[in-house]
Amino acid sequence: MNTTNGKIAEQSKEKFVKALLVIMEQYDFKEITVTQLSQEAGLSRKTFYRLFKDKEELISFFFENLYKECLLQIKSRQLQHYWDVVQCYFDFCEERKELLLLLKRNHLLVPLFEGSYQYSFKVFEHVRSKETAAIYSSFLPYLLAYSVGGMYSMLMKWVENDMDIPSSLLIEKLKNGLTSADL
Repeated sequence: MNTTNGKIAEQSKEKFVKALLVIMEQYDFKEITVTQLSQEAGLSRKTFYRLFKDKEELISFFFENLYKECLLQIKSRQLQHYWDVVQCYFDFCEERKELLLLLKRNHLLVPLFEGSYQYSFKVFEHVRSKETAAIYSSFLPYLLAYSVGGMYSMLMKWVENDMDIPSSLLIEKLKNGLTSADL
């Protein structure tokens, strides 16, 4: 197997992602062309189409890498509890505040969320176990949909408010609110 071509392809994909993020600072995602992406990346349109079907596939590739990065953070912290995972997720988002605000301006938060549900199964399997996931397999999709949906709604509200509350305070208030007898 030729690993050089694989490395070059990955480097080219990353150049296109960086180009996309630079261009999205000035243009809405819907307006961006493959020609603009190619020029900014310093690569040919032919290379773009060899790697991606269209710019939607490029943004999906970028989102996939974000999901993987977040999962790696969860794994590296060896988290075992739901609230620790939630805190890690929001810390991860807070570290990428400018990126999330850019995605918001480009109406890309919904597509970002849509893929995160699939990764929630991997997170669950890591935090609990594959065996536990198998035991609860008929109920797990609902549990994760509820959890991820709530986290997404909270993320959307947080981004709408320019992420003005530190993630640690945000999660503390959420936990307190959910356990309060007054609410």
